[in-house]
Amino acid sequence: MTTTTASPKLFRTLLFAPGSRPELLTKAQLGDADAMIFDLEDSVPLNAKDEARKNIAAALAAGLKKPMYLRISNPRAGDYMADLSVLSGINLHNVAGVVLPKADDAQDIQTVAQALSAIEAKASVPEGSLKILPLIETCLGLRNTFEIAKASPRVSGMSLASAEQGDFMVDLGGRWTPRSLALAYPRSKMVVDARAAGLQWLVDGVFMNLKDTDALREECEIARELGFVGKMAIHPSQVDVMHTVFSPSEQEVAYARGLIAAFREGEARGVGAVKYEGMMVDYANVRLAERTLALVESL
Repeated sequence: MTTTTASPKLFRTLLFAPGSRPELLTKAQLGDADAMIFDLEDSVPLNAKDEARKNIAAALAAGLKKPMYLRISNPRAGDYMADLSVLSGINLHNVAGVVLPKADDAQDIQTVAQALSAIEAKASVPEGSLKILPLIETCLGLRNTFEIAKASPRVSGMSLASAEQGDFMVDLGGRWTPRSLALAYPRSKMVVDARAAGLQWLVDGVFMNLKDTDALREECEIARELGFVGKMAIHPSQVDVMHTVFSPSEQEVAYARGLIAAFREGEARGVGAVKYEGMMVDYANVRLAERTLALVESL
């Protein structure tokens, strides 16, 4: 069977929709978020898991209007095979893959990757079509980020559960504030480890206060400054702010294009560093400019 190695889109926003709320599974597809997360984990009560799986299966059978990641249970913490069963025997169009919560080590990834191979074989789609987005929710998971990122070619990005009073913050024992000092090192470590492993799609976790748009914007700006390219949303009202922060501005795009053009012109003359808008630029600046344009092309 052919293996797919296509680069994942760098989605700026992933909007959660609980599987126990069929009306939200529909509503999520009509909004502006780049992609969706249909949730079978923490937002679904234990006594509603089976009904949630049926709801998601029905939504998939009706056809998805935008890319969707299925958040399943971790193999060590729940019935992940029952969660994955909603992907069996259906058209996988717009099913991007799974969000794997509480990812602590490479074995978590490899266990799920093997199950996804069986689903792809049954659906007659190329192996590797279904991606894995690990969600780091513990200090152990953060410690093992690089190994998790390298555990399978299916790992298309990395995400951090950065929510106030969320699993990671509780495990860390830190105190969340709008300045996010407790999360500065975890976010930075994730970015460094993930990029060292070759990943480009880095997603910050949810922001819980739906009323404080200014704080949401500040947290998005902090995450982008540290190297993240997107964020998870719990409500459609958060999407616009996230898109504004995580989308390169017209000025950034124009600057990147001009810098690359100036550098290539100098390179053709045998010059390895050129002056552009008062700044000396070299190959490192070109790589940064190319990344900016790659973000635009991925939208």
